[in-house]
Amino acid sequence: MSKILHAFQQHEKSIKRIFARDCRRSEDIKGYAQETFIKALAAETKIDIQKPKAFLFPVAKNLALSALNIKVNASTDHLKDSGGTEVLIDEREVSIENQTDGQRKFAVASKVIAGLPEYHRQALLMHKVEKLKFKQIATRLNVSLSTLEKRVATALVLSNTRL
Repeated sequence: MSKILHAFQQHEKSIKRIFARDCRRSEDIKGYAQETFIKALAAETKIDIQKPKAFLFPVAKNLALSALNIKVNASTDHLKDSGGTEVLIDEREVSIENQTDGQRKFAVASKVIAGLPEYHRQALLMHKVEKLKFKQIATRLNVSLSTLEKRVATALVLSNTRL
C-alpha cells in the first residue's frame, strides 16, 4: 500500500479541518482533501517520502491558502449566465446523489491507482495529473518513448480492469 494513501486514510479528518477553517460547504472540504491526496500521491511517484504525514499537512495548508486566495480574488466566478434569460445558475449546486457518487468513485479510483506497480503509477500520474507530454515524462524517467507509452497504456488497462 502507498505510504501516502495509508497516511491520508489515518489523518483524513485532520486534513479536512484545515479546509474547514475557510470553507463552509462539506463538499468543498472533501474536494480539497481529495486534491491534497492526489497532489501528494503524484509527488510520491517522483520522490521517496519518508514521513508521509509530515508531507501531507504542508500540501493541504498550501492548497488551502491557494484556494482562499482564489476565492478572495474571484468571488463571482461561480455564477454563469444561463443563456440570455434573467436567471443566474450557481454551478456549485450539485445534488447529494452526485456528490456521494463522485466521492465513492474517487475513493475506488484512488485505491486502484495506489495499487498499480510503481513505474506504471508514476507514468500515469505524470501524464494525467501533471499533464506532461510523453516526451517530457520519458526524459524525466530516463526511459524510451516507446517504453513510456507502454507503461501508460498498461496502467490504463490495469486501472480499467480493476475498476
